[in-house]
Amino acid sequence: MAPSPSALLEAATARKSELDEDVESAKGEIAALDTQIAEKRAERTIAAQNAVKDLLKDKEALMKKIRLSEGAAKHVSLALEKLQLAVAAGLDDWKALIEEKVAMSDFAQKRLKEDPSCLKMLEASTSGGKLTLEGPKLAFKGGSQGLENLKKALAGLESGYSCTVEVEIVMMGVLDRRDWFNKQADKHGVEVEKDANGTSVTISGPAEKAKKLADSLKFLLTGKADLYCVRDLIAPCRTSAKEIEEQTGAFIDVLKGGFGGGGLIYVRGDREGVAEAEEKMRAFIDAKEGKYSVFLDVPFYQKLDPEKAQHFENDLPAFGAACGMEAWMSEDKLRLEMRGPAANKNWETKARTEFKQLSGWYLQQLKEASKPKAPKEDDPWGPAPEAEFELGHKW
Repeated sequence: MAPSPSALLEAATARKSELDEDVESAKGEIAALDTQIAEKRAERTIAAQNAVKDLLKDKEALMKKIRLSEGAAKHVSLALEKLQLAVAAGLDDWKALIEEKVAMSDFAQKRLKEDPSCLKMLEASTSGGKLTLEGPKLAFKGGSQGLENLKKALAGLESGYSCTVEVEIVMMGVLDRRDWFNKQADKHGVEVEKDANGTSVTISGPAEKAKKLADSLKFLLTGKADLYCVRDLIAPCRTSAKEIEEQTGAFIDVLKGGFGGGGLIYVRGDREGVAEAEEKMRAFIDAKEGKYSVFLDVPFYQKLDPEKAQHFENDLPAFGAACGMEAWMSEDKLRLEMRGPAANKNWETKARTEFKQLSGWYLQQLKEASKPKAPKEDDPWGPAPEAEFELGHKW
């Protein structure tokens, strides 16, 4: 039967003491020899020189003894460390001692660096094991039970991770209607909580799992497109949307409440999937309606005050009717969509010309509004009456 770690520890401790005593004894003898060597060199005789040579040989032998004893002491010290850990871990055999480097998440690394007590807490869970922080890993020495306990404690530490992701309100509805958050929470083993305003979600749980879900969600927020369809096409669009979702991986919701009582079509997901799904949905709608759309940037819209912006949108039905098509602003208010018959495309040329004039009028309004106003002068007659006029463009 192999000696127990306790017995080996006792023997190793005794051996370490012996080696340390040998080193100290040899150092004392060398000090005495140095004194004798100095005295003999001071005599300056041939006999004294010969004696110095003999003394130097004795010193070299003692120095060699010290080197060997110190080397042996280092090996014994390493053995002592392992035996002490084996005894602390309650191991019956020191060979059962485990040395392993345990990987950690970025979140766990940050916690350990910011709060030293976390490392002490983890070490206390190892049943007598020893822990040291080595970059992104924990260096563990101890028994198998201590290692298992460490991994559980580390998982507990990492379970305190949480992150918040801002989610567009429309996308929140799209995902809610599919119960996406609950399904993903179960799949990843995390918790997902929506804020009261419905504009963000907080993901809590093990750091790596929570971060993985957060990254997946952020990826699905990279693409977005909004389309419209006439009322009669709402049901056909819903049928087509299911097929296109399967082909592209995008989310497509067709809801009532669009322009002129038609349907609103929300396309959401990753950028490439949304682009492909938008193209397919537009092709389907165009084929059904016999129409096509032209999109124009409206950079001045964002600079208009609310009243003039509303006048601009109120102008669009008359603008569209005058050109034989329909026109409306996109949901993000950055583009104008003009939609007319595919059989006769003359409307597009006329619409582009009319829109250029319409844009010019509003740009002029912005230019006039940006001019500094002249200071008012005292006028005994009072201010002149203001002329009455209507905002907007007339066709």
